[in-house]
Amino acid sequence: MNPAQIALVSVQRRLVDRLRELETRVDAGDEAAWAAYCAAAATLAAIVPQAMPGANGQLLSTREMAERLNISPKTLLRRKKDRQITPALQLGKRGRASLRWKA
Repeated sequence: MNPAQIALVSVQRRLVDRLRELETRVDAGDEAAWAAYCAAAATLAAIVPQAMPGANGQLLSTREMAERLNISPKTLLRRKKDRQITPALQLGKRGRASLRWKA
């Protein structure tokens, strides 16, 4: 992760905390909280894709891609073998270490 992505992750955490606070107020019937709630939700939706690894065209390792998909690296490689998914780049014949995936 680059420094900008690290900063965005921090902002993302703060926005999630703020949304939780505002959600409690909205659920309690506070109509004045809706504008702030919607603004925080829109801001969060805008920065989440930028805070994710690979957002700037970076390529992920097999392990990173598997974590992102909530599957094991072996499952990812099996899906590659079954042609259900294709890596962005193959750097030779060195096994899973030679594969890179688009984020």
